[in-house]
Amino acid sequence: MKGRRVFVFVLLGMLCVTACSREDTPEKPASRGTPSATQQASQPTAQPPRIIELTLAFIAQHFRPDPIVLQVGEPVQFQVSSADTRHLLVIEALGIELEVPQKSLNEAVTTKVVTPQQVGTFRMFCRIHERLPMEGTIEVRETGAVRN
Repeated sequence: MKGRRVFVFVLLGMLCVTACSREDTPEKPASRGTPSATQQASQPTAQPPRIIELTLAFIAQHFRPDPIVLQVGEPVQFQVSSADTRHLLVIEALGIELEVPQKSLNEAVTTKVVTPQQVGTFRMFCRIHERLPMEGTIEVRETGAVRN
């Protein structure tokens, strides 16, 4: 009887830990970023966001497409998938930090809508594979520049 009670308590403890550690949202908020470089989806935008399909891969070429060319004031969303293993996409200038599941799960995740407000070249990278270095580039140009 006492062994059964211990088993039940251990089982309940494991269930609590599993339930509490689960995240329901696919996107984690960025711990760093440049707030002035983005406009959140909660603010109204004049045009629907452009969806950019982005694939991350442990082997070279790490980011496809690379570079990604955006326009100042253009709302965009990244639909991100993996060609192999799990990744953690970070685009600090746009306030994006997003966990990307491994290819075997056959899932793509979508970022929040962001609107670049500054011209420049910005780094995107995988925090998990940062030592490779696993990185790519986002180029933000003046409105009217050619899209990729």
